[in-house]
Amino acid sequence: MNRQDLTTAGVITTGLALFSAHFGVGDIIFPGKLGFDTGSLWLTAGLGYFFVNTIIAFLGYLAIAKDKIGIAHMAGEILSPFWGKVFGAILMLVVGPVFILPRVASATHEMSILPFFPNVHIAATLAVFFLLNAYVCLNRTAVVDRLGKFLSPALVLFIAAIAIKGILFPIAGPVAGKTTAQAAFGVGFNFGYNTMNAIAAVLMGGWILNDFSMKGITEERSLQRNLVRVGFLTVVLLGVTQISLTWLGASAGGVYSEATLGDLPLKITTHLYGTIGMGIFAALMGLACFTTSAGLTAAAGTFFEQITNGGIKYKPMVIASSICGFAIGMVGLSRIVGYTVPFLSLLYPSLIVIILGTFFLDVGKYRSMLLGGILMALLFGFFDAAKEAGFTVAWMQQISSAMPLSAQGFPWIVPTIAGLAAGFLLRRSGGK
Repeated sequence: MNRQDLTTAGVITTGLALFSAHFGVGDIIFPGKLGFDTGSLWLTAGLGYFFVNTIIAFLGYLAIAKDKIGIAHMAGEILSPFWGKVFGAILMLVVGPVFILPRVASATHEMSILPFFPNVHIAATLAVFFLLNAYVCLNRTAVVDRLGKFLSPALVLFIAAIAIKGILFPIAGPVAGKTTAQAAFGVGFNFGYNTMNAIAAVLMGGWILNDFSMKGITEERSLQRNLVRVGFLTVVLLGVTQISLTWLGASAGGVYSEATLGDLPLKITTHLYGTIGMGIFAALMGLACFTTSAGLTAAAGTFFEQITNGGIKYKPMVIASSICGFAIGMVGLSRIVGYTVPFLSLLYPSLIVIILGTFFLDVGKYRSMLLGGILMALLFGFFDAAKEAGFTVAWMQQISSAMPLSAQGFPWIVPTIAGLAAGFLLRRSGGK
């Protein structure tokens, strides 16, 4: 073994830390709801969800390993250094302090605290949550170990307790869902946006590379190899849990036909374990939310220190992220989820182009081609974002609906391919 390779224990610890940073409230509620909505088509829908949150997430880690720096540099190679930083900063803010940190904190209050302590005010829960969050993250060198050695194993134990019993002793058989066979994969794909694991992969990949450097791993090939090993373990754990939870949701559809997004996981857990299931679910939700918050807070501190060349220091950014999460978390879970979706619809298609382009192509040689694809992905992502935000612009929706694959939930794919082709032809003809 190369002297700069992580030991097996090191790979497991870091992989568990990354998995727990990925696995948040969205990973608990959305796979089950996907299975619930698609019923007997749960596997087809689950594969669409798996593609976004496992395959694309792993390609994100591979792209970061190839780039060796992070998403801002990776996007900057295609857009420009300035716009790469802007794109990366927007992703980091959406997946970190502005949306995900308040989302997981408010979910902890509503799903882990209120059922047992109904008189506790949300401000009290959020204050304790973010004080602990800052405590775990301020010691930069200890974050991965604190997550991977202590919190993540407990999280995995609770997930396994629910998934294994639900598979061995199904609640019921899947029934016909609300989705057609033609659209099932696309429904799963678009559901996958909500957990943001592909975005998290390119953001946390940079954080883990920095952690490797602090551990004395400096050789480029060692950095790449270690990130690939850790990323692979992370997405395997994500894939297994996602498919398992999708099945659990499908198996509950015929019994809890009126269940909502928020209470479906609790109904499943209490069905499997009775009244003790409430405690299992509360512990699972609290751990998932807290580990995600800690991982993303550390990633945000590292990211903004890097793109500002030390102008924004790690520790002040950790404190600022915790304060921001507390303030926005006060608005409540349902409103935060509603605010998030338009941004995801805008950013995800272009991020997929950046990930695939960086991994499969020589960016310097095919920059104009990738730029054409990104611009079209952003344009049609904007059309979807406007719709999700409640702004009905007739001509936008007419154009989007007219695109091939629109009925399957992918109106952006063909225009993006056209943008890639146009950029390629412009390069061949010498145009700029």
